[in-house]
Order: sequence, then structure tokens, then C-alpha cells
Amino acid sequence: MTAATTTAPLRASRRTAARRGKKSWSKFGLVALTPFALFLLLFGVYPAVELFRMATSEVQVIQGGFQMEFAGLDNFSRILTDPDTLPVLFATVVFIIGAVVFTVVLGTMLAVMLDRAVFMKTVAKRILIWPTVVAPVVVSVIWLLLLSPTIGAVNKVLLAVGLPEQGWLGEPVGAMLSILAVDVWHWTPLVFLLVYTSLQSIDTEILEAARVDGASEWQSIKMVVLPMVLPVIITSAVIRLIMSVKAFDEMFLLTHGGPGNATNLISLHIRTIFFDRLELGYGSALGVAIILIFAVLGALYVLAKKAVTGRRTSNA
Repeated sequence: MTAATTTAPLRASRRTAARRGKKSWSKFGLVALTPFALFLLLFGVYPAVELFRMATSEVQVIQGGFQMEFAGLDNFSRILTDPDTLPVLFATVVFIIGAVVFTVVLGTMLAVMLDRAVFMKTVAKRILIWPTVVAPVVVSVIWLLLLSPTIGAVNKVLLAVGLPEQGWLGEPVGAMLSILAVDVWHWTPLVFLLVYTSLQSIDTEILEAARVDGASEWQSIKMVVLPMVLPVIITSAVIRLIMSVKAFDEMFLLTHGGPGNATNLISLHIRTIFFDRLELGYGSALGVAIILIFAVLGALYVLAKKAVTGRRTSNA
């Protein structure tokens, strides 16, 4: 009996076992994915369909139920003519730019500084991470006690040193700067934690090689460290962008969107339209518009990431 005739049945049995394994795996995969698919349909697809249906309808609440009348794109066209749209968009864009830039820059700086630190690193990490684990409602109360025009600790300190009181939450510029300060204080530690974790994964031999080549500390950070953690910094910026658009708790509890529309972010605006004005169709249209904007931004981010990855691959 030759070797070929001996190994042929073994190969056939292996192929048969592989086919059976694929069949059994496919059945197991379907069973395993069923709960996730049901969850996605129930809490993802169905709400999205209902949101779009409400966005294209004139919705009225009658006797505890919804009465919908098809309105086409009237709710979407109303976004362009609503006098509150531009002030809300302006406040939202200012808040997003300020929150993303400050949290990413400060978080990255703190991460690099702590990575270079020699003493008290453990204590510093715990102190820096603390604001992130505090609930937004608690954060709002803390800062309200600091910035309140009547009982605020900041104004009392100003009076104690002979300076005039400030209307931190009662003036348009002061209110926007105040909510930005609250958001930056609350979420900078998140960026710090992400970047610091990435810094810990950098091979120390690379930094040693840079020092041997004569690179200074700043040159090592600029030419070696930051490029290596750039993907994490970009990811942190994207996360903060999403969080900034969703920001609600602190602004609602501190300023209620005021004074005027100075801090009336899109999340607060949609809440007002839904629950105060009960204009459910128009509020749904705003929600759909935000989703579409994020979809476009997400697609651009994926395309840009692919382009950068392809460029690096071709250069390598």
C-alpha cells in the first residue's frame, strides 16, 4: 500500500469533519447572534423607523395617543426657517469646538507630563481621574455652588479680595465660558486616561534610541511620542465630539439654555421642542438631521482614516 493511498482517506475524513464543523458553527453562530439581533431590532431599528415616521408627519397627542398625519418634508424645511436654528447652531458649534479642543489638548498634555514624572505618579493619576467618575448631576451641583451669583464661592472670594462680583451664569459670554469650564473639568480626565494608557505601550527602546541620536526631550515628544499616540488622540477627539453634541445634564441644570439662547445647545433645544412645546414631528426632524450629519461625518472620518493608512503603507 502506497503512502498516497494511505493519506487519501485521512484527507477525505478531515474535509468531511471540516464541513460538519462549519455547519455546526453556522448553526451555533445563528443561535448566538439571535439575542443581539432582537436587541438591535427592538432598540435600534424600530426607534429609528418610528423617529423617521414622526419626522415626516404632523404629530398630535390626543387622549394619550399619537395621531400622525403625513407632512412630507415640511418639518425639515421648517428647520431652515426657524429663527432659533442659527442661535442654537452657533452655540452648539462654539461649545463643541471649545470642549473638544480644550479637553484633547489638556488631556494629552497631562498624560505626557505624568508619563515623564518621577514622583507621586499614583496619587496624581487618582486625582486626575476623579472628576470623570462623578455623576453629571453631582458635577452640576458642585459648580452651581461655585458659580451661583448669590451663594457662589467664587464671587465670595472676589469680594474678599476687593474685586467686583461676576454674573458667571447670567451673562451670555460668562455662561458659555462657565459651561465650557465645567465640561472640560469633567471630561479632560477621560482623554488623559486614553492617551496615558497609549503612552505606556510605547517601547522604551525607541525613546532610548532617540536620546542616543541626540534628540532633546521636546524633540522626542514631538517627533516620536506624539506621532505614535496620534491615532488614540484622534479617537479621543471623535469620542469627545460625540459627547459634546449629546451634552445635556450640566447645561440644563446650570443655565437651562440661557441667558436667551447663549447656551441653548441642540440637545436642550430638542428637549424643549419635545416636552415643552409638544411639537413631536419637528423635534423628530431635528433628531433625524443630527443623525444624518453624524453619518456624513462618520463616513468622512472612515475615508480619511483609510487614506492615511494607505499612505503610510505605500510609504513603508
